[in-house]
Order: sequence, then C-alpha cells, then structure tokens
Amino acid sequence: MASIDTSKRKPRRTQGTPSYQYRNRFACAILAVGTVLFGLWSLTPMQRIVNERLYKDLATVTEEEKDRKALFEFAAPRPGKYIRQAIDEGEHLRTER
Repeated sequence: MASIDTSKRKPRRTQGTPSYQYRNRFACAILAVGTVLFGLWSLTPMQRIVNERLYKDLATVTEEEKDRKALFEFAAPRPGKYIRQAIDEGEHLRTER
C-alpha cells in the first residue's frame, strides 16, 4: 500500500488557514464600516429631527394612556384585608334583608 500524502488533506480546523485570515479581515471591515456609518448618521440633522419626534411621541403621556393606567390601577388585585372586608359587608347586607 502506498502511503497517504498528508499535504493534500483538508484541514480539520480553519484556524491558521488563509480563509480564516480573510474571514477575520472581512468581519473587522464590516464592523468598522457599520460603526462609521452609524457615527455619520448620528451627526446628521435628519437624525436629530427623527429622534425628537420619537421622543415626543414615546415620552409624553397622552390622555388615553392616563385613562388606561387608571383603569388598571382600579382593577388591580386587592390585598386580603379588603377582600375579607367586602365579604363581611356582603354577609351583613344579606342578614339585614
């Protein structure tokens, strides 16, 4: 049997191969380009306008939201003391009839 030429085998790992180096360079380039584009976007006047609109829409509380929060507070679960008090009042009303 002829011996197997190990130089022709595929590598079992990518570390140390040219594709590994190209992959790392590509990933770093993508991160750098994304960072630069985000930095430029954050400096534009259009972004400031959009940010102010979003802040105005999301940060201010409308009347609907106030009513909704009040409704949830009204229907919130009550402690056991209030439940016991309501049961006692109900029994008291039944005995008065």
